[in-house]
Amino acid sequence: MLTDQLQWEDRYVIMAVATGDRIPIRTFHWLSSFAHLTSRQLAAVEFNKDAEGFNGEFNLRTIGSDSFRQAMVMYFSQKGFTGFVAEHQILELN
Repeated sequence: MLTDQLQWEDRYVIMAVATGDRIPIRTFHWLSSFAHLTSRQLAAVEFNKDAEGFNGEFNLRTIGSDSFRQAMVMYFSQKGFTGFVAEHQILELN
């Protein structure tokens, strides 16, 4: 988890990168709660594997506004992340 490496709209984004193929569900729920508590957006990258190992595809999971998801899809595309699926949940920041 990185909390000061990526900014969106002048605010730091919580960035999580799986150390294996997926972020464990309990960990992702904790990250989602942390994002909500700190009023920050969350971007998580997971790696897809097949029977032979990592296949070059990624999952991008975002928690935040729809405009944040769109910005992250563009950002990761520009960084060379191709062949990824973007999953999204809207986070209401109060």
